[in-house]
Amino acid sequence: MEMDILGLGQEMDEKTTLNEGFLEGDVGPRSKTSLRIHYEAQVSVIQKQIGNLEEIRGILGLSQRKMAQLLLVDPSSWTRWTKQNDEAPPHIWRALQWYMALREKIPGLTPQYFISTNPQVLHQKALKEVDLERQQRMEDMAQLSIKLEGIAHERDTLRGEISSLKKDLNFHKKMSIVILLISLSWFAVLWFWKGL
Repeated sequence: MEMDILGLGQEMDEKTTLNEGFLEGDVGPRSKTSLRIHYEAQVSVIQKQIGNLEEIRGILGLSQRKMAQLLLVDPSSWTRWTKQNDEAPPHIWRALQWYMALREKIPGLTPQYFISTNPQVLHQKALKEVDLERQQRMEDMAQLSIKLEGIAHERDTLRGEISSLKKDLNFHKKMSIVILLISLSWFAVLWFWKGL
């Protein structure tokens, strides 16, 4: 009986050591390489930055079919990924991260630019929007430079006033010393004269 228990314990140890490093639910044993673990860590960081797949789709305002077209995948892949709790491949997450970053940098870049059959029209529209934004920023810069010139002029005026006030202060200090010395000398003369 003890042999049966020992044999069972050894068999359990062998099973656990065989399964270590393998993914749960895999049909065959597939080890997690350090590179795969690294990619999974990057995916979790990207998910924290941009949200889950359905949130991204909502932000972009696309249907599941249009989202699949944007990523150049079959719509069934998108459905499978969302049903399996955002189990999209790492390259899909990277593509979404890049797209969201581009979207922030170029406001006119819409998903339709990539999905449309005629991207040239959307390209021209995006360029116009970027040009309008550039012109607005140039106008803002011109207004700020005018304000800076006004502030520089005020600064120079204040420096001139401070300089004249310093000169006046020095003059008054010198006059105070002269008056004090004259007063002391008269006091000494009067005291000497009364003492005689």
